[in-house]
Amino acid sequence: MYRKMNYNTRLILKIFLDSFAIIFAFVFGYFLRFPWDAFLKEMHTLGYFLIVVLVVRLVCFSSFRLYSTMWRYSELPSIMALMKATAVGSILLVISHYFLLPKHNIPRSIPFIDFLCVVFLAGSFRFSIRYFTTRKRDTGSSTAPRRRVLIYGAGDTGEQLLRNIQQSKIMSGIDVVGFIDDDSNKRSQYIHGKRVLGGRNDVSALVKQKKITGIYFCVPSLSGSETRELFRSINEQVGSEIEILTIPGLSDLVQGRISINVLRKFELSDLLRRSQVHLEREPVEQLIKDQVVLIVGGGGSIGLELCRQVAGFLPKELVVVDASEFNTYTAEQVLRKSFPKLNLTPLVADACNNELLRNIFERTKPAIVFHAAAYKHVPLMEENPWAAIYNNLTSTLQLTRFASEFGVKRFILISSDKAVKPTSVMGATKRMCELIMLLEQQHSNTDFMAVRFGNVLGSSGSVIPLFQQQITNGGPITVTHPEITRFFMLISEAVELVLQAGAVGASGQIYVLDMGKPIRIAELAEYMIEICGLRPHRDIKIEYTGLRPGEKLYESLYFEGEETPTRVPNLFVLQPKLSVDQKYIAEIEQLIVRNPRLSRDELMAEIKRFVPEFITNGNG
Repeated sequence: MYRKMNYNTRLILKIFLDSFAIIFAFVFGYFLRFPWDAFLKEMHTLGYFLIVVLVVRLVCFSSFRLYSTMWRYSELPSIMALMKATAVGSILLVISHYFLLPKHNIPRSIPFIDFLCVVFLAGSFRFSIRYFTTRKRDTGSSTAPRRRVLIYGAGDTGEQLLRNIQQSKIMSGIDVVGFIDDDSNKRSQYIHGKRVLGGRNDVSALVKQKKITGIYFCVPSLSGSETRELFRSINEQVGSEIEILTIPGLSDLVQGRISINVLRKFELSDLLRRSQVHLEREPVEQLIKDQVVLIVGGGGSIGLELCRQVAGFLPKELVVVDASEFNTYTAEQVLRKSFPKLNLTPLVADACNNELLRNIFERTKPAIVFHAAAYKHVPLMEENPWAAIYNNLTSTLQLTRFASEFGVKRFILISSDKAVKPTSVMGATKRMCELIMLLEQQHSNTDFMAVRFGNVLGSSGSVIPLFQQQITNGGPITVTHPEITRFFMLISEAVELVLQAGAVGASGQIYVLDMGKPIRIAELAEYMIEICGLRPHRDIKIEYTGLRPGEKLYESLYFEGEETPTRVPNLFVLQPKLSVDQKYIAEIEQLIVRNPRLSRDELMAEIKRFVPEFITNGNG
C-alpha cells in the first residue's frame, strides 16, 4: 500500500508518524520522571509548550532533509541524520524553554530521555516501512525457483553484496542462506540476519545440508596464489554441481561498487592477479602531459594498452605507428571512442623503413618514444631467424638514432625476460636491442632505458587463446613439458609499471618488473579447464608434446644479484655491465646487410658471436 501512495500522501504519513513520535516521547519522558500527580501538573503547565516542541522538531527534521529521503531505503546514514536533527532540536527546545518558561525548571534527565525516545520511535517507523515494503517485494508475484547461495567472505564486500541482494530480491531471485569465512572469530556471527556457517572445509557439507545452488566469492583483495588455492579447494568439494561466481579484483571494480551486477564466472586473471599496485600518477603525468608521445608498435596488444594509458594523461599528441594496417585501424577506433578529445595521429609505417621513419620524426617531433615493435613469437622466429634479425635489430637501430638526432627527451624500449641467457633467436635479438640502446645512450642527450618483463595475459601469441580454443574443441590441451614454467602478469599492470619506469627511471638502465612466482603451464591448463566447469584429465585431457626449438624450461628475468629494488613497488633496476663498445653497432649493421645471404648455421654462429650466452638450439 505504501508503495502505491503518491508523494503528497506519503509526506503527510511521514509527518503524522514523526508527530506521534515527538509528542509521545515528550509525554513519556515526563511520565518516567515524575509520579502521577506531579506528572499531571507538569502536563497542565507545559500543555501549550507541546506545540513549540512539535514545530521545532518538525522544522529540524525538514532542515535535515528527513522528508526528502525514501524511508523504504532507510539505512545507517538515515538514522545518523535523524540523530543529528533530534540533537539540534533538543538544544533549541532547551533554549526555548528558558525564554518561554523562565520560572519553570526542567529536570536535566528530560532532554536526554526525550532525545532517545524520539530517535527510537522515529527510527522504528522508518525501518518498519522498509521491512514491510521489502517483505512485500520479496513475496511478490515471482514464482520462479530461487537460487540458494552462500557468500564466501563475511567482510565489508560480502556485507555490501548481501545488502544489495536483499534490496532487490524479486529481481535477483536469490536467497542468501549464510556466509562462509575462514576467520574463526566470525563463526556463528550474524550479518543482516545471515549467519557465518563455517569455513572452506565445510563447503561440501553445507551444500548438501542447505541445498545450495551457488557460491559467491567476495574477497577481491586476495592475491592470485590465495585465490587459486581457495578456488581449487572449493572446486574439489563441489565440482560442477553448483554455480561459482566471483566479485572482480579491487582494481577492476568500478568505483568500488559491489552489486549482483558485477558477479561473474571466474576468469584466469582472477587466479593470476597479485596484490594491487597503485600507479604514482604525478611523475607519469609530468612525463606525458602536453608532450608529443610516439608509440611504435602501438597496434599490438601491449602497444595498444600503452596507448590507452598514455591517452589518459592528456598528451599534446599521441602518434601511433604500426606496420599492420588492421592493427592501426583497430587502435584508432578504440582510442577515438574512449578518448574523443585526444589529438591522435595513426600512421601505418614499417619501423625498418629509414626514410619513412625519418619523415615521421620530422613531422611529429616526439618528446617521448615507446618502442614496442618486435617479432616476438619464439617458435615462429626459430623458423624465421632472418626476419627476427632484420626486423628487431633494424627497427631498434633506426629508432635510437632518430631519438638522438631529433632531441627526444626519453626513449623506453620494451624488452623481454627471454633476453636473459637466451635460448631462442627472439630472446637473443632482444638482448642485442638492449645493448644497442645502451651504446646509443653513451653519446646522446636522450634518456634511454629498457623495461623487461615476461608473459602478459591477453597479449598476442599468448598460450591462453590456444588453450581456450582447445577446450572449446573438446581437447586435448597440448603442453610442451610437465615442468615448464612461466611468469605471468596482467597486461594493464605491466603497462602501468612500464610507465612508472619511464617516468622515474634513470638513463642507461634496464628495469625489470617483479612478475611474482612462476606458474607451471600444466597447472595453468588445469585451472582453465576447471574455470569452464570441467575436470582436468577426465573431461579434457592434457598431452605433453616436448619442448619446441628455442623454448626454455624455466625463464629468468635477470642474473641473480644483478637487481636492486626501486622506490616503486614491483620494479627493480639492473646494473648493466657493458662488455662491448661502439664497434658493436657497426658489426650489427654489417650483420643486417649480410643476413639474407647467410645459411641457418652461419646465422646462428653470428648470433652466438654477438650474444656469447646464447645457447644454440638449447632448452634451458
